[in-house]
Amino acid sequence: MTRNTVDKVAALADLRKQLGTRVVTGSELLQVQEAREVRSATGMAGLNEQLGGGLPKGQLTEIIDGGKGGGGLVLAALLAGARRKGRYVVWVDVGCGFSPEGIPRHDLDSLLWVGCSSAKEAVEALDTVSRDSNFSLFLVDLRGSTPRDWRSVRANQWQRILGQLRQNEASAVLFAAESVTAAAKHRVRVEVGLSCRDLGEDREQLWERLHFSPAEKTTVLPLHSGVAEWQRVG
Repeated sequence: MTRNTVDKVAALADLRKQLGTRVVTGSELLQVQEAREVRSATGMAGLNEQLGGGLPKGQLTEIIDGGKGGGGLVLAALLAGARRKGRYVVWVDVGCGFSPEGIPRHDLDSLLWVGCSSAKEAVEALDTVSRDSNFSLFLVDLRGSTPRDWRSVRANQWQRILGQLRQNEASAVLFAAESVTAAAKHRVRVEVGLSCRDLGEDREQLWERLHFSPAEKTTVLPLHSGVAEWQRVG
């Protein structure tokens, strides 16, 4: 340990002595925050396990659907769970691919649908609706967009959305083919193997076949040539 490090440790100890419990390190503050974090069970055991018990309130969560299916089933399951708990949901849909015919009518009663033409427009919509304390769950379907679409979203906008989620104790779930933002605390990949003969099964049976696993963070870095480079962070 260098002399400079020793001096810093001694200075922190002296400050603690003077101010008591009002002085904590950043890691200690994070531990306290995580201990206080409230989660809402999703009705899907595998997803609850990956999230430490359920969707964390006041946080952004990413569900990565890399083309192997499952994202639509998770969306339907979260909507059904919210209806059972008597909660209102906002579904922000990029590309307007939502088909209400595939959702039971009673699950639609608690849903507000917002159609968007781009990922940037969807994030702006989320920024607006997340200020409303009447909604406790926001589902943002970005599966039809690409990293190029959301590169223009500013970091401070994600932070503002996080602040609004915390204030209203709400949860937001982003569905995409790859990671969208570093502001998301949890990233979970979903997969499901279905054949044509499985399409007639009840939704509850299909939900049991969903497989969830940790997802790595993916960022998009601009190159000097103007071409995007994909970088995976473990």
